Amino acid sequence: MGSKIPFFKICIVGNFAVGKTTLLHQYLERRFISNVTTTIGSNFFVKYLKIPNVKNPITLQIWDLAGQEHFKWIRHEFYKGAKGIVYVFDLINRRTFDDLKKWKNEIEKSIEEYSSVLIGNKSDLLNPENIKINKEECDDLKNFLGACGYFETSAKSGHGVEEFFLKLVIQMYKSANL
Repeated sequence: MGSKIPFFKICIVGNFAVGKTTLLHQYLERRFISNVTTTIGSNFFVKYLKIPNVKNPITLQIWDLAGQEHFKWIRHEFYKGAKGIVYVFDLINRRTFDDLKKWKNEIEKSIEEYSSVLIGNKSDLLNPENIKINKEECDDLKNFLGACGYFETSAKSGHGVEEFFLKLVIQMYKSANL
């Protein structure tokens, strides 16, 4: 008799143009696409991931949800069944950081128990003149969201992308008591 292969649904969320789709392309294909088409509604991807000390690979179904406000009415359906949330903001756009509290409220109308990570994307664009959010604020938001980690990433270079997905999947696996 074969062992059951664990399956987890993950939603990647955040405002329009924070780099959600680009992060996914970097994670799934290890490539940067500079002219990504705007996500309309949602897209989903499948990935098989081997994590340490687990015999079988884990199946990930990753949902990339549109960040525009006018898609808010449909997103609640996509959250159902999610065990992981990736909260993404743009490191040089303060509003995208502040809006993640609204995203949490929206998500928790559909699901109650999930693991999450907080991602500050576009680290390749940071310089001393455009830093909008300090590390202490990121730690505070991570705690507010109940996230298991905070990562600064670059969808362009791939920096931090593998690490945050691995951290999230390990946390989901532990929470599932498999």
